[in-house]
Amino acid sequence: MKLFQIPLLCLAITFLTSCNQYIKSGIAGSTDVTLTRNSDEYTIKRLKPIELEGSSLFGIPGFGTNNRNKNKTGMVFKLNGFTIGSVPRILPILSFISTSVASGILVQSIGGTVDNYQSNRFGQYKINFPIAMLIGVPVGGMINNLVWSGSATSGLTNQMYYRLVDENPDVDIFTNPKYKIDYKLGVFNQKATIRADVMGATLKLK
Repeated sequence: MKLFQIPLLCLAITFLTSCNQYIKSGIAGSTDVTLTRNSDEYTIKRLKPIELEGSSLFGIPGFGTNNRNKNKTGMVFKLNGFTIGSVPRILPILSFISTSVASGILVQSIGGTVDNYQSNRFGQYKINFPIAMLIGVPVGGMINNLVWSGSATSGLTNQMYYRLVDENPDVDIFTNPKYKIDYKLGVFNQKATIRADVMGATLKLK
């Protein structure tokens, strides 16, 4: 494989691994007809709002902020199908490595080669690969951050569902949700905050 083909291969891997891996959708809460018609059978109350924070660096979801539940999740019904795609962390890691390597090789190419027969360095790059990689890592991180824009919200849906179930054990049905998502994209990092206001209904036992 020719050297100039390596950056192209790395960039191709980046875009192939990132394609269609992240989906974000938000649906505003609506009245639950079932609860409206049978409100005398339930005790309905507004639950304590749940706020979640997520982050990512170089497009890689945070190991702490985006995995606070240690992969635990909860099953919640009647939340209008609200979901945020979860990015498998290995994919942005692999694409970050590929973009960094590609950037380092491009830096070497731009720096040119030494054409000095006397020093026996004919055809060698002027910029050593370790130095080129030091420049390539932040460049690759910036590209990867753009390719995986939205990765800061990865996994927050599972956190929200788990907390709803864990913090409200007496609630039988979660309904009438409202969501607010604040998202900030930086040069190398991303931050996201999700606030969920949900009502809970508990069945009145006879």
